[in-house]
Amino acid sequence: MRHLTNLALILLALTLLLPQVALASTDELAEPIVNLMPHVQKLRSELGLNAEQNATLDAWIAEAPEKRKELERETVDVRTALREAILSGAPRLQREALKTELAAKNTRLIEMRSLCARMLRDTLSEAQFAHVVASYTGQ
Repeated sequence: MRHLTNLALILLALTLLLPQVALASTDELAEPIVNLMPHVQKLRSELGLNAEQNATLDAWIAEAPEKRKELERETVDVRTALREAILSGAPRLQREALKTELAAKNTRLIEMRSLCARMLRDTLSEAQFAHVVASYTGQ
């Protein structure tokens, strides 16, 4: 009997919680697959970067984040449009076009993160890059 009571309480809690999950913030994207630059920034003094490495990182930091943020804003806008199209019962072709656009934007975001990792791999020494990865993965 106690198990049935616990199960009923769990089901009640889920029933009350699901609307909250549905209303959760929709203006955010999922966590990025790779996000190394904050770790590089924290470790900059530890890495012993030379002038050329610092210049390369400074140039990347001056340019890349704004491009990524703009693409993230566009991606959120497409997600919002797709959600509205699904909920309003928009024509299938319109929903398909939005799904295709969203997939392309997500792919581009992943590519941008990959380019950042490649830039770091090309800029840092093998040991420096390994230190960044170890910090990132908590190893």
